[in-house]
Amino acid sequence: MEIFALFAYVAIGILAGLIGGLLGLSGGVVTVPCLVFVFHFLGFPQDVLMHTAIGTSLSAMVLTGIASTWAHHRHKGVMWDIIMLLIPGIIGGCLLGAFVSNFLSGIILRVIFGVFIGSLGIYVLLQKKKTQPGKRPHKTIYSLLGLGIGFLASLLGIGGGVFMVPLLISHRFSEKKSIGTSAASGLLISFMGSLAYLYFGLKEVRVAESIGYIYLPAFALIGLGTVFFAPLGVKWAHRMDPTMLRKIFAATIILVGILMIFK
Repeated sequence: MEIFALFAYVAIGILAGLIGGLLGLSGGVVTVPCLVFVFHFLGFPQDVLMHTAIGTSLSAMVLTGIASTWAHHRHKGVMWDIIMLLIPGIIGGCLLGAFVSNFLSGIILRVIFGVFIGSLGIYVLLQKKKTQPGKRPHKTIYSLLGLGIGFLASLLGIGGGVFMVPLLISHRFSEKKSIGTSAASGLLISFMGSLAYLYFGLKEVRVAESIGYIYLPAFALIGLGTVFFAPLGVKWAHRMDPTMLRKIFAATIILVGILMIFK
């Protein structure tokens, strides 16, 4: 049973790395639901299972974020000026999201996760293509957006890409720059979120080989897989047709949302 889990972690890491680099999702949109299934198979306590999946996902996605952000930066796909505007709000939002999740049941978190990203996927799929650069919101608005994105991403353990990409596309930035910038913001979200889940889970540790809500074997193997495969996903992203990239992004998060709701 444990051997199966180890192989599963490696496979999750490879898949999360490819999707994280390709779609700017930080891989968490795949990692969280996969970990929920694996942890359920291993018999983790139900009241901490979802929290542990989220905390482990966020911590592993720190490594994904580093590899993906660097690869996008090399392709000049990261808008660092926007990242700097988002940072204050993201930090506060991540801490708040982890704090609130500590008081929610695993079932509620799973349903919120599924409904939210499924709806977001439908929105992206139906969004009309815009080709001209749009006017950016005021700097204060970006800080507030960062607060909301950080809160929801930390609450659900998905790194922020599912929010950042549609937001930037709606401001008429290109798909590739939106995904690259999302990957960079996801790095910060994952780092802050994993620290928060570690801290808030210290008193709730009920699984061997865990620190807080972070399960170390899964963290190590998933993180290792993402580091090697995230750059490959980035390479695919910069070679792919933008319209096809948007459709893949939307279809991926709709499918994951459905699976989580009806698990």
